[in-house]
Amino acid sequence: MDMDGVLYRGNQAQPGLLEFFDFLRKNGIPFLMLTNNSANSASDYTRKLAKMGVTVKDSETVTSGQAASVYLRSVAPEGAGVFVVGMQPLRDSVFGGENEGLFVSDDKHPRFVVQGGDFNLVYETVKKACLLIRAGATFIATNADPVFPTEEGLIPGAGSIGALLQTSTGQKPLVIGKPEAPMYEMALKMLGSSASETLMIGDNLVTDIDGANRLGIPTALTLSGVTNEAEYEKSSIKATLVYQGLPELIAAWEAALQD
Repeated sequence: MDMDGVLYRGNQAQPGLLEFFDFLRKNGIPFLMLTNNSANSASDYTRKLAKMGVTVKDSETVTSGQAASVYLRSVAPEGAGVFVVGMQPLRDSVFGGENEGLFVSDDKHPRFVVQGGDFNLVYETVKKACLLIRAGATFIATNADPVFPTEEGLIPGAGSIGALLQTSTGQKPLVIGKPEAPMYEMALKMLGSSASETLMIGDNLVTDIDGANRLGIPTALTLSGVTNEAEYEKSSIKATLVYQGLPELIAAWEAALQD
């Protein structure tokens, strides 16, 4: 499931949040929370949800930064240099945890440039990344979301930074996060489930619903975040199920289990 827009908006819990997790736990339904936000760590989300009264494990959250680090382990040789454009949690994912000691931070001749959201972005960082990609470094983006939802409104997201680099280098990045396949495939592997027996819950038609549809994963759209009812009616992208929010989803799911 997606997080922002489905479970909460900014720091405000969505209606039905506590009841939703109670329902999942009571019925023994395993889940993973997927977020394209690489600016926070899994433990950041654990603490955030705890403030809203929900207890989850760090292992129940997958960020696009974590997914990018898993991808690097699958393609990069040990000792490869990596230049990171992003916040500290993305750096921790690339150079820490299971990647500890595998890669080195390199701003001169890296084999990879890994780019995520950066709320402290300065021109010098973008300039350096541009030059490194032009010199031959492989360009990896954690996600292509053009905007990031906050309580103030929508602000530039990681995709906006990626678009700047793509324009300035002429190189299209390999995108790891939703709606691309790597993050979904990683989640299915972690859950130990097939696409057909998994449900993707999201509020964004493009990143959540279309991405899952491509892999044959049934989808549930909540109209509590990015996509509203009018936008959904006009879109060619359709979800398997559509609900106003978590309370309606819970009611339908409970009814289905009783049939």
